[in-house]
Amino acid sequence: MARLRPYRLFWAGLAAVLLWAVFTAGTGWDPLGLLVVAAAALAGAWWAPTDLLRVSWRALPGFVLFFVDRSLRGGVDVAWRALRPTLPLEPQWVVRPLRLPPGGPRSLLVSVISLMPGTLCAELVDDELVVHALTPGLDGKLDDLEQHIARLYALRL
Repeated sequence: MARLRPYRLFWAGLAAVLLWAVFTAGTGWDPLGLLVVAAAALAGAWWAPTDLLRVSWRALPGFVLFFVDRSLRGGVDVAWRALRPTLPLEPQWVVRPLRLPPGGPRSLLVSVISLMPGTLCAELVDDELVVHALTPGLDGKLDDLEQHIARLYALRL
């Protein structure tokens, strides 16, 4: 369990305030809301992964743009396939060895894969990842995603 440090509390508190403002549309600032924000800030500061601090903040905008671009393209592609009468889907399982180290980078990879349309991270065993995809050709996309996450964590693959 991590030690509670002031800078972690600041960032966790800022994140809790922003998330609470978004989720309540800026109307949840009564005593119960403030209690929830304070509890979330303390919990976040206490249990937040320390890997987050090693993120290259200069690489963050590039990663966010990459993620938004791929998410939009994937969403349009899945919608297009779902609306076509022939439904051109070729569902498959892809087993892939991982190059990212365990911890934050690998957790981010698993989370982002499942958020991108047409893919689902099914299992992570040791250094292998099992992904379900609606179409073939996932390897190149996973390579790109791994490279972006490596840059985000200032890692060399």
